[in-house]
Amino acid sequence: MAELTVGYVSGIIAAGVFLGRSVVSRLLHSSYWPTILDSDTAASTGVSKRILTYSWLQLIAAVLVSITGIVTPLGLYDTIGPQDNPTDVLFHYAPDTSAFGKATPSRDGYKSLRICYADDDPDTPEGCPGAPPNRADMEDITEAYSVWPSSVSLFTSGNVSATVSSVFDVQWRSFRSSTQIVPGASATGSVFSQGYYRQISQLILDEDLLAVEGLIVDSKAGRIGFRNHTIPSTLPMGAEWTEDILFIEPETRCVDTNLTVDYNYDPQAQYSSYSTDDIYNTDLRNLALVDRGGFVNLSHERYSIDASNFQEDAALYERAYNAAWRHNMLIMQYFNVTTNGSDGRAPFAYMHSEMGKRFSLANMSSIIVEPMTVQTDSGYGSFLDVPDGFTLSGNYSSGQPENPLNLSTYDVYAIGSEACHYPSDKALSNMSFVGVACGTVFAAPRRLDGDSLIPDTNSTWSTPLYSCAAATKAAVREVTFRFNGTGGLDKLVIQSINEKKYNDPSELPLWGVERLKNHTLQNVRPLWGLVSPEVGARDDISTVQRDYLWLPGYPDLITSDTIAGEPSMPGNLFYTQRLLSLFDIATLNQATSRYTGSGDLALYNRWFELSSSASGVEKMLGLIWTDMTANTVVGTRGWHNAPSQTSNNSKRMSKRDVGGVSVPVTLWSRNIKYHIPYAIPAFIVLALSIALAGFTICLLILRRTGLGQMRSYLARTSPGRILGSALHPDQAGVLASTKTWIQQVGVRKATLPGKKEDGTIPLLDIPAAGEEGVRDRK
Repeated sequence: MAELTVGYVSGIIAAGVFLGRSVVSRLLHSSYWPTILDSDTAASTGVSKRILTYSWLQLIAAVLVSITGIVTPLGLYDTIGPQDNPTDVLFHYAPDTSAFGKATPSRDGYKSLRICYADDDPDTPEGCPGAPPNRADMEDITEAYSVWPSSVSLFTSGNVSATVSSVFDVQWRSFRSSTQIVPGASATGSVFSQGYYRQISQLILDEDLLAVEGLIVDSKAGRIGFRNHTIPSTLPMGAEWTEDILFIEPETRCVDTNLTVDYNYDPQAQYSSYSTDDIYNTDLRNLALVDRGGFVNLSHERYSIDASNFQEDAALYERAYNAAWRHNMLIMQYFNVTTNGSDGRAPFAYMHSEMGKRFSLANMSSIIVEPMTVQTDSGYGSFLDVPDGFTLSGNYSSGQPENPLNLSTYDVYAIGSEACHYPSDKALSNMSFVGVACGTVFAAPRRLDGDSLIPDTNSTWSTPLYSCAAATKAAVREVTFRFNGTGGLDKLVIQSINEKKYNDPSELPLWGVERLKNHTLQNVRPLWGLVSPEVGARDDISTVQRDYLWLPGYPDLITSDTIAGEPSMPGNLFYTQRLLSLFDIATLNQATSRYTGSGDLALYNRWFELSSSASGVEKMLGLIWTDMTANTVVGTRGWHNAPSQTSNNSKRMSKRDVGGVSVPVTLWSRNIKYHIPYAIPAFIVLALSIALAGFTICLLILRRTGLGQMRSYLARTSPGRILGSALHPDQAGVLASTKTWIQQVGVRKATLPGKKEDGTIPLLDIPAAGEEGVRDRK
């Protein structure tokens, strides 16, 4: 049964009023029932066709009006919607009651440092850029590594909304107090915050726009935005508003190497000895690398990449392709499939492969494939059994391919840095060096003889290999929020995240990156942010004006550690650390093992769906980066705190600060609306009424009708005058004035005494009182 609404109740009332009118007996003959029932008062015998047509048209009009009275109110309904004008509403901090809120410590006592290591060049000043020159005289060494106001003012000078975070508004989510800048070094004498990675929760499978402590997490597209969450005070119907938010977005490009690792799965197999098959993967048998076109159809050409300005074109696909090309060439050299020309012969002078050919991986040197598991590696071909690149020792086991070129682990890891154009550790900092990480992805294996979610004994599997390159970019996005009026952060709905629209190119944000002439990328990570045009004119700042910025960085494979801890501020560091984590996902890695899917069937099923194409693998890596980054950092900028002006001794806003500020929002309220189709009968009646009114006006202008004629028609059709004229034809006429008619005829009485013997009913005049006396005397 339909729920009663204002509209339905109005219709019911209108119907009741229409039917109730006919209950009063005195109105029966003035109603339309005589016409409907064809009673005596509506008999049509001998009636003019004009009159008969008019009476029926009158009935039809009355029915139409009645239908209009019933149907029209049914279109009414009420809804909750936005008001036309914004209203200032007080916002307050909203604590997160989820796992992220419970596990994120308060920001009280948090102190950031900017670690800048000294170069070998004696002309390079010690300490960080902007630090005072008298570092040697400082009793507290952390003073030299503080984030100085001069740097803060530069990279927060952009003309942006107060809700847009800067590099200084980013903090480590998990941190501990320390006095040692370098592990094992002497205490500095001052306590600072050292960040480290701890997994709090996993958001990948939520596939939603989420608000967690300090962040907006887009687990659908894969990106994070920085916001210390505030919400309006209690509102009856809720509110909606839009904010500009700084987002960090991963960008990944992958290339299918057209190689797979095939094997048979035998969970009951037992480890035996180093001379047997599959010593590192005791549950796998018949491991082999299969040529699916990666060898026999390998192009002889590679991309030429312009490394002079990656800020204009990060060339992620070209980097991934060139790395894949070198990966396949290295493996072909290892198995002596072809030559790259280093032996004096022409490149590709021979080809010892064909589609579907298998190359034994009898003694894989690392655990890179497992059923129902996804793993990644920063090396290219690191699963090969090659000697160490520094000791050049022999192969780990006997029976391996010849390895005629004596390839080593150095060659395996050189592909990523060379083909992906990692900057040299001696390169000076500028915005052209985009932080990029490359590696191989051993995607979700597919079972060749059954259901890929059921790892039966002796089942056959095939793992595809991809080469990928990943980077990150910063952008300001427009985020639309909706709050339902009650509750806390769990009632805050992120409705959409859209690209910010700019009316003119001059309105595009101006991004700046620190340009350091005396510090290398390895030792000093450049600051970046939105700057003013005046700052952009400085010679120590590189700028670009557009809607996004490829984030600068250096992929430090040696010092990057998710567990040990990081003393430096995260804003110019965390994104490259998590890029490196993308290519270190392994079942044996404490920090990344949960992303393999080996212990989470739902997650593995998601990876399985994405592993069938390069674009799917790109999305998978973006989601992993987003999830790990959400567990790594937190944003401190919100409506309740002003833009950062942090000095070396200032204290950050606590995440539990409850200060308030007024923010313009669009309030939602209850509104009455109407379904237009229900008004169709009313529109018809209105059109007919307008037509009739127009016709009447025309008649009035032509003097075909008027008040006098109307009065004459009413007099001639009045039942009383008709009866009086019949009884007293010698008295006042039918058209006499009302006063004359009443005086002469209107006061007289008439009755229907009964039937005569012949069945007639005479109309008798009842004389007035004076006339009765005269009649008696006679």
